[in-house]
Order: sequence, then C-alpha cells, then structure tokens
Amino acid sequence: MTAALRLPGRVLVVDPAPGGLALPELDALHGLGLEPTVNLRRVADSGLRAEIAARWTTVDFDGFAEEQLACALESGGAGFDALKCRAGIPLTAAVLARATAAGLGRRLVLVGRAASGADTFDAGAADRLGVAIRTTPGANAAAVAELTLALVLDALRGVSRRSDALRAGRWGDAVDGLPTGSLAGARLGLIGSGAIARRVAELGRAFGAEVLVHGSPRFTAERAAGWPGRRVRTVEELLAACDVVSVHVPATAETRGLIGRERLRLMRPGSVLVNTARSSVVDEIALDRALRDPLSGPSRAAVDVFDEEGPGFASPLADNPFCTLSPHAAGMTRSAMEESSRRLVRAFAEFLGEAGPAGR
Repeated sequence: MTAALRLPGRVLVVDPAPGGLALPELDALHGLGLEPTVNLRRVADSGLRAEIAARWTTVDFDGFAEEQLACALESGGAGFDALKCRAGIPLTAAVLARATAAGLGRRLVLVGRAASGADTFDAGAADRLGVAIRTTPGANAAAVAELTLALVLDALRGVSRRSDALRAGRWGDAVDGLPTGSLAGARLGLIGSGAIARRVAELGRAFGAEVLVHGSPRFTAERAAGWPGRRVRTVEELLAACDVVSVHVPATAETRGLIGRERLRLMRPGSVLVNTARSSVVDEIALDRALRDPLSGPSRAAVDVFDEEGPGFASPLADNPFCTLSPHAAGMTRSAMEESSRRLVRAFAEFLGEAGPAGR
C-alpha cells in the first residue's frame, strides 16, 4: 500500500527539465508543497545553474551511479518524500530500501519520471515498500515518431552517408547506390501497437507505405479494426513480409532479445531495421553481424538506444558503416519535454489529491 505524502514535503530533482523549462517545473513542484533539492550535475548552462542555486537547495552527484543516488536520497538522515527524474536512473530494490528506511526524517513515497518507461525502476520493490511510480506515457509519441521516420528515410535514401562523402570530396561514393529505395510503395512493419507506433503508422501511410503491425496479445482483431495498418499475428510473419521494420515495444522480460540472430535472418535482403524503443529488444551484436553479412537479413539499420549510453558510450555498431546512430534523442524535442514535464507535475498533483488529509 502506498504511504501518504506529508506536506510541506521534500522532492529530490535528479535532473530538472532542460533549459528554460527547468524553472517553471521547479516552481510548479514548489507550488504543490514540495520543496525542491536540485541536482546540478546535468545542468550545463552556468546562468541557469546560478539561478537555480539562488532559489533552491542544490546538490551535485551522478544520478546514474546507484550508490550516489542512494546517498543523495538519504541526505544526511533527512530523507525525501518524492523524487523526480527524466533519465532512466537505477532505482533498484537496494536504493528504494535505503530511501524508505526507518530513521530517516522523511521516507520516499512518490517517484516520477518525465518519460514513458520506467524499466530501470524495480517496480516490485516499490510496490512492497509503498512507493508510487508515475510516468508520462504518450507525451513524446509525436517526437519519437518523427525521428523514427527521419531515420527510416535516411536509411532508405542515404542522406547522412552521402553528406559525409561529399564533405570528404568523394562525389563517386556519394552517388554510389543510386537509385535508392523509397518509403512510397514499401511495406512498413511495426513491432508494437502503442501511441508511438500508431503515429509512425499514420506518417508512414502519408508517405504511401503499406503498414503492417504486430502488437501484444491485447492487440486483438477488434482493437486493430480502427488502426491505420493491417494486423499480423506473429513477429516472424511481419519480419519476412516487410521492407522496413521499426521497433516500438517497452523493455520487459518478454521483449528482451526479441530480435536476435535467427529473427534477423527472416528479414528481406535489402531491408531496413530501426530501433527507437529499448536496446534490450534488439541484440546489438547480432544486428552488427547481420548488417556485415550480405546474405543475412537487413542491409541497413538505424539505432537510437544502446546498452551502454552516456559518456561511457560503447556499442559494436559504433563502427558499422551500414548503421546510422542517434544518441537516445528520439523524444527530445522542446514541445515533447515540456508536455512530459507538465504531465508529471499533474500526476504529482493528482497523487497529492488522492492522498487524503495527510497529503494536503
């Protein structure tokens, strides 16, 4: 059972909204009765850092480091009632246990992430310890869909690699492979049937693509009836039938390794695979090897998510000439991040309203 949140309360902001969105977000949290303590580690702008420091308590720690996160939540024994983040921080069972331990002035009861997923959070431990989790699914659907289509078009038309060749003075390499493929008249397969996949389907159809979709077991024929695409029953059927395949499923035990060596071999020669979902869904090593083998599945890929991200970025795809890389930026448009921030503050407000007298 989720515990009530006492007001006024304390909220640890692991990473505030970016740029000019940070102060309105912090003001909104303060307006709910939550006093922010702001981590400045990912705030690059010196002016913004100074302005935040002038108004709020600040700290500086690596939110991706489990021990540092746990120590920040304990905060000298004072503790926090709530946590807000954007990134996939390691909110493990051990971190949650320390943040809710007896002896802290305040125990953690609410965690919010301004993003759609929470796969780096131990949801089971949170439930056992009475910590509510709030996310913002769908807030960045349009942004992710836009980048997905951009990556699809780049893979088909070779925009980035032709630009690189021209900058290096290699006109011959720039025109090599012409004429290119086209989304018009192609079969676009979507693995996943959520808000992002639906928007990709709409955009794909606007380009003249035929859309096929494979969803979860809940994506029944009845639910697919009003969908902008044709439902297929299996992943294997979709992979074998499509010229372009785009992945849009969350990271779960069921989707881990969903696309590996054997399924990549089912894809059409010359086909394209795009992953803007989660790195665990597509085996990076298997994809790297498939792209380098002209007889094994896709010939081009575009990837926005990786097993090792941030300053320590590493991937077998990093030197693969047949793969376009993007730094997990699909949902990072100003409008999408503003909407995510707004929705998360609203979710916090709703939680406080449901908490009863202790939360008011």
